[in-house]
Amino acid sequence: MKWIKKCPVLFLLAVSGLLLTAAGLAGKNSVYKEYAYNFTTTPLLALPLEGLEGGALSGKLSAPRKGAEKNGFEGQSIEGIEEIEGTANTEGIAGTEGAANTEGIAGPEGAANTEGIASIAGIAGMEKRKETGLTAVDNDTDDGDKKGVNSGGKAAQYSGTYEFEPVTEDYFADAVFIGDSRTVGLFEYSGLAEQADFFAKISLTIYDVFTDPFIKEEGTGKKLTVEDALMKKQYGKVYLMLGINELGTGTVDTFMQEYVRVTEKLQQLQPEAIIFVEGIMRVTGAKNEADPIFNNTNINIRNEAIARLADNNRIFYIDVNEAVCDEQGNLREEYTTDEIHLKAQYYQVWKQFLMEHGIQRDAG
Repeated sequence: MKWIKKCPVLFLLAVSGLLLTAAGLAGKNSVYKEYAYNFTTTPLLALPLEGLEGGALSGKLSAPRKGAEKNGFEGQSIEGIEEIEGTANTEGIAGTEGAANTEGIAGPEGAANTEGIASIAGIAGMEKRKETGLTAVDNDTDDGDKKGVNSGGKAAQYSGTYEFEPVTEDYFADAVFIGDSRTVGLFEYSGLAEQADFFAKISLTIYDVFTDPFIKEEGTGKKLTVEDALMKKQYGKVYLMLGINELGTGTVDTFMQEYVRVTEKLQQLQPEAIIFVEGIMRVTGAKNEADPIFNNTNINIRNEAIARLADNNRIFYIDVNEAVCDEQGNLREEYTTDEIHLKAQYYQVWKQFLMEHGIQRDAG
């Protein structure tokens, strides 16, 4: 043991290395499984280090936030990082105008891509950013005047179809955004939280969007689902972006069956709202070349299916990939640090895209 006294720094480094290796071994198939790992070239201790850089350590956020209390719900932090589970069943699925990818998959717009997905640590919430923190849905609305689900009313009737037009920020005052960690980023960095409500959480999927109780109600402390929260307030616009986490689960058909069910439920809960189904944001070319499941071909196939839901009367398809992707159809490398999520400043690009794609309509 004399060498310990003579070389304390070496001893600490050795102990630290062993602890990090143990953490990497314990989490390589769970909390760190979204990070690229090769036993022959990468030591296990690299996984916790990469997790620390991304904000994930033992499945918890490194810096949870507190939010202000307003409008019936409390700001909250969520422990965990976004994980991708399962394997994709994509044999024999064909897209349109695409080149074939692995196992007979064809992607739209001619490019066969194979891009992977990483994780991000974010704050789950449907709250809005104010000077005091995060706030949530406004319960001051008189639902009885909205002729919504809670009042037993029917949806307003709109004739014809509508085209996108530029809008100002106040357009989003009656909007709600529903999504996963990418929408969390939009909430945190775009400034739209000053206007709109956000029901967003890392790892949220189309399969659990109505069943995961992650919204904390003010006063009672009760955890509400998105469905519960939507029953408490009527919105003029609902934005939905889900699908990146689902690439490794089920098939395109099972995904779309659930997606249709969710959009139909949104129409029931928000009978007067415009529903914006958002195309899944793609990933970078570097990731695209490395992963047979979480790639842009599979994203494009699902986006094409989502786009078919639009009737340009009540449901509209918008695709932010038009604004954030390069000429090859991949997420721009300079826009991201993890090849999946936008850097903070580039959420303004997404916001600007949304402001260029507003819908104004009058009841007929």
